[in-house]
Amino acid sequence: MRHARFPRSRIRPATLGFLALTALIAALVSACARPHSPATERTPLLAEWEGLKWGMFIHYGMSTFTGYEYGEPPAASSVYAPTALDVDQWIRVARDAGMGYAVLTSKHCYGHALWDSKLSDYDVASSSEKTDVIQAFVEACRKYGIKPGFYYLLGWDKYNQPGRTAKEYEAFCAGQIEELLTGYGPIAELWLDIPWDMGPFTNQVLARLYRKIKALQPDCLVLLNQSFVDGREVRSMPPTFMHREFGAPPVALWPKDLINGEVITPPAVGHNPLIPFKGKTYYLPMETCDTLAHHWFWIPGDALKSVRTLVRTYQNTVLKGANLLLDLAPDKTGRIPEATAARLMEMKAALTDPSLIRSSLTAAASASASNVFKGDTQYAPKKALDDDSGTRWATDEGTTECWLEVDLSSVRTFDGAYLSEGWDRVREYVLEVKTPGGAWKPIHKGTTIGVAGASLAFPKTTGRFVRLHVLRAEGAPTFWDFELYEAAVK
Repeated sequence: MRHARFPRSRIRPATLGFLALTALIAALVSACARPHSPATERTPLLAEWEGLKWGMFIHYGMSTFTGYEYGEPPAASSVYAPTALDVDQWIRVARDAGMGYAVLTSKHCYGHALWDSKLSDYDVASSSEKTDVIQAFVEACRKYGIKPGFYYLLGWDKYNQPGRTAKEYEAFCAGQIEELLTGYGPIAELWLDIPWDMGPFTNQVLARLYRKIKALQPDCLVLLNQSFVDGREVRSMPPTFMHREFGAPPVALWPKDLINGEVITPPAVGHNPLIPFKGKTYYLPMETCDTLAHHWFWIPGDALKSVRTLVRTYQNTVLKGANLLLDLAPDKTGRIPEATAARLMEMKAALTDPSLIRSSLTAAASASASNVFKGDTQYAPKKALDDDSGTRWATDEGTTECWLEVDLSSVRTFDGAYLSEGWDRVREYVLEVKTPGGAWKPIHKGTTIGVAGASLAFPKTTGRFVRLHVLRAEGAPTFWDFELYEAAVK
């Protein structure tokens, strides 16, 4: 472990002097002039953030290369080894989608930092690819007019938290946050994860960190992840340290400038940012974070969500008064996969032209299947038909052939379909319609489906019963989506 010291200046000595001193004095005056507490009314800064509407969450780091999100098993710094790192590409994708900001995981559960941290030897400087990803990220953001934000993990750090007391670990986090907020220019948002895991006096720790952040960058908006809630109130949770509970009463995840829901959209009536807390009302805009695929970090074979599901997520968030932070995960090359970027562009197009999303005949249909994983209703065949890429029909381990049969309740005419499976297991399948004589007639045959799903087109077909028949699979098939499209009337 390196000894703690002040972060190395990124300013050349020749540039120091009157301008630098003036900027420093201005920053100090600004910091002192502003109260270090959340806003009680809508400020121009909060209004500007609300106007961004949506941004890109970028989960990238050691977990990209190990396949384990929570920092287990351990991995040497050299395991981080992108082969064609292109941070500029990430932000081009965000710009092309019309996003206003981006938030990058500077340090996640492995504790591996994406910059050369002077407080740790576990960072990109000791890895196989030594690019300061944080620097490349903020430069790209400013190049394309995207506001940069950082995700920083507080609790559950598998490398830096063990062996330290809660007080020592707080100092470590404060030091790394200072590096991030003094080395890279203005930062729009600091997204702090697992904030309840900072020891028995977590409430005091969070208050100190908030004051420090505001002293360094008054305009940096602080978010403390509340996890799976709808953002209508400030959440309280029992304080822990490295998962260990102390039997202490819950503490409020406070103070902060933004409130959130992890994959949870605002209530049906929309988000009301005027939130009471301890006898006072604060103005707390909401952010919902969600994924374009099904995992936060890239993993091989992770299917992308359907355009229908993504558009619904956007509408249920932004049209209800919250911002959407949508995660696109770069792969081991260090680039956002082309299929992922393309799905985002499809989503953008559908937001502009809703007619691009065809109604699915299967949404109101009943279904049966040859097999359901452990007979569990949460994996029932209907889950592949429900217009939701977050639910799925799954089969038992060892299944290599299976079928899902749909009853449309009446004879319909259709000419297209969309299939989305999990984990790229299907190797041969056929879409069939039942004839009046009871035989199954093929209307489309295919092999693999792929992470982006398969959009199928076939001649107009009439029938009531339709079957998706997997003839061969490598591993138990599972389907997120099976949509069937009615033929247009001419």
